[in-house]
Order: sequence, then C-alpha cells, then structure tokens
Amino acid sequence: MNKNSIEELENIISVSKNHETRVQALLELSQRYSHSDLMRSWLLARDAERDAEMIDDSTMAAKANVQSGNALWKLADYVNAQKHFMRAVELFESMEDHDGMANAFCGLGIVHGELKDYPQALEYFERALHESERVGNRKRAATQRGNIGSVLQQIEKYDEALLNFHQALEVFEELDDKPGIANMINGIAGVKVYQGKFDEAETYLERHREINIAEVNHYGIAVGYMNYGILNHKKSDYRMAVHYLEKAMLYAESEKVRSIKYKLHKCFGELYTDMGKSDKALEHYKRIFEIEKEIKAKEIKQKTEIFERRRATENGGEKNVA
Repeated sequence: MNKNSIEELENIISVSKNHETRVQALLELSQRYSHSDLMRSWLLARDAERDAEMIDDSTMAAKANVQSGNALWKLADYVNAQKHFMRAVELFESMEDHDGMANAFCGLGIVHGELKDYPQALEYFERALHESERVGNRKRAATQRGNIGSVLQQIEKYDEALLNFHQALEVFEELDDKPGIANMINGIAGVKVYQGKFDEAETYLERHREINIAEVNHYGIAVGYMNYGILNHKKSDYRMAVHYLEKAMLYAESEKVRSIKYKLHKCFGELYTDMGKSDKALEHYKRIFEIEKEIKAKEIKQKTEIFERRRATENGGEKNVA
C-alpha cells in the first residue's frame, strides 16, 4: 500500500470530518517531519493529542504524546518532553500495552540522561528493556541495551558500557538495521575516545559516518562529526577539533536539531577555554544561555495559550447555560 503524500495528508487534516482519520493523518505527517522540521513535527503531534483526547482514543493519544516527547527532547525542551512521556506511560499502562510502555519509558530515560540524572535514566531504560523483552521486540530491546551503554559510559563504567553496545550491535546486525548498527558503533567509538584508544575510536567513527552518509541521515552525520571533534580535542589537536565541530554545526543547522546544537556549543566552549580563547568560549556559553532562555519563553507562551483556551471554553460554557 502506497503512503499518502505530504500534500494528501495536509488535505485530509484540512477537510476530513472524521476525527479518527484526521488524527491518523496528523500522526503520519508528524512522523514525516520528524527528520526535517522538529518544530512542525511537534505542533502536528500536539494537535493529534488534542483530537485523540477529544474522541477518547487512548491508543492514538498515547502515540501522539510519544511523538511530542520525541520532538521536544530533540529541541532540548526536556521538561515538556518529560510531561508528554509520563502521559504516554499512563495511557499505555491503562491499556496494558507493554510495547507502548517500553517506548515511553525509553523517552523518559533519554530525558533524564540529557539532564544528567543518570540513576533515574538507567532505571527507565531497564524498565523499557524489561517491557521490550516481555513482548519479544528484539529491536527495541537492543535499543535499550544501547541506551544503557550510553549511561554507563557517562558514569565511566566503560567495560559494562562496551558489553551492552556489543550485545545490541549483534542484534542490529542480525536484523540488518542500519540506523541501529550506526548508533551502536557510535557508542563504542565514544567509549574508545574516553579510554584514550584513539585509533580504535577513529575506525568506528569512520564506519559510523559511512553508514549515515549512505542513509542520508544528517542528524547521524552531525553526531558523528561532533564526536570526531571531541576525539581531536582529547588528542589536543585543536585545529582539527574546530574543523569537525564546525562541520557538525552545519549539519545540525540544516536539520534544526537544537539538542545537537546545544551540545556543540558546549563542546566549542570547552575547546576554546582549553585553547585560551576566552572571548570565543564566552560566545558559545552565551548561545547555550540563549537556547535555554528561548525554551523557557516558549514554555511560558504554551502555558498562556492553554490558559486562554480554557478561559474561552469556560466563558462559552457560561453563555450556553444562560
């Protein structure tokens, strides 16, 4: 069956009187934009949530909340992403949908990992792994092992991290899942960098880059170049570190992936500090502050809009009663 084009999906959303059909179109279009326009993806998922709640469709409401959460954490809006993932967990639990629960727990793990709350991140990823194995979802289970490996790397448990990455890589290779393979290779490369095994790390990073270029995955390419930058920073090759971080920023800009841009500004800040270029470091730390400020402003605007809608509904209700 052929997928609807973007134009067809937009037409369905505009003219369909069937709420279920409209929600399905919103979710599909949100997914289509998830690799090219994260803000658009989130707005569509938010509309899908609203419509799904209106027709009391818990399955689609849960899926919409997961898509909202995924877009928001990539936009570095971790607080709001967490709220959506928690709502998804509630809905999936009410339906005893264990595969859905695994997906939502995974989102919560990612958010807590980004917030450096590593014990909580590990707990959520382990719950996601348990639910994935319970329903026999090998791909999602492998993803959770990779996520667990990433957290273990952050807390410097490198041998345990490598064990999880290699276990996950084996599954993804059996499934011939190229994005999964690339992610695990990237994880292994990261461990090698922090172990000081730079030659091994470069071998893995090159394989990671080749896969993402073949898949035309700009998000993955940006992550790869960022890691090349980190590797060269660790090697004290500052010129090449700047070169790769700048290349990563170009790809992050093209994909509008704020979470990567946030990390890149942090990398640049640390790099220029070590280079003794305080003015340049300050520029990037200011950009981190601006991103955080922008996120907060958007959150306030969103809450104001919700309040205004509720007030309009309440006022309308009073007039109807009168």
